[in-house]
Amino acid sequence: MRNGSRHFGQVLVLGVVFVGLLFGCGRGAPPPAAITTAPDFTLNDIDGKVFRLADTKGTVRLVDFWATWCAPCREEIPMFKDLHALYGAKGFTLVGIAMDDEGVPTVKPFVEEAKLPYVTLIGTEAVAESFGGIVGFPSAFLIDRDGRIVDSWVGAVPRAVLEKRIQSLL
Repeated sequence: MRNGSRHFGQVLVLGVVFVGLLFGCGRGAPPPAAITTAPDFTLNDIDGKVFRLADTKGTVRLVDFWATWCAPCREEIPMFKDLHALYGAKGFTLVGIAMDDEGVPTVKPFVEEAKLPYVTLIGTEAVAESFGGIVGFPSAFLIDRDGRIVDSWVGAVPRAVLEKRIQSLL
């Protein structure tokens, strides 16, 4: 009986790891669908400059809630850098919101080392709640030029899916 319990425990641990990889860092439920208009917010970037989402009105925006300790978040960075380079001049704005508890002392060195070319903000729970609550990292919200949230994802988004949606909105 003991060996059966150990086997069950191993299977359970593998299942939890698989779900974590599939859905990202955190719970795997989708974000609430009730929010259709992107909330305006004001946050500071890693250099202390003020950023308002409303200042990017008229562009297609991807707002990505992430953390430096989140493996799926880190795996998306090369794709985000590419998308920023490909579509930034065409009206695409990528906004990273780092939700690390330590804030700037942790996030800024990471951003500098990774050479992130897009705006990186220091997130707050209030901003996360304004998007309906963030249930896991990464969580991304695609916003059209009129300020409507047209898609949202919890967990890493396949490049083909994200790029197709961005292209359709540009």
